[in-house]
Amino acid sequence: MDEVKARLRKVLVDSLELSIAPSEVPDRGLVEALGLDSINTIEFLIWVESEFGVEIDDEDLSIKLIDDLDLLAEYVNRRIAPAGTPIA
Repeated sequence: MDEVKARLRKVLVDSLELSIAPSEVPDRGLVEALGLDSINTIEFLIWVESEFGVEIDDEDLSIKLIDDLDLLAEYVNRRIAPAGTPIA
């Protein structure tokens, strides 16, 4: 899952053109720490879908999912891994 989190950090920095290094992206409190608004979060999620080849279901969209890198990495990991095969 660390690999997924590292890729999510890079996608976040790249998609929103943030002036910080991916390693500076916190695990939690992303909305407040990075000043994300609804447009930023949608843009980020579109990039996540593209990067990982997944579709985030509408019913799964929530601030909680976007605000916590661990939750998002776990979600993405479940969507890309065959049943029972977690990504590193």
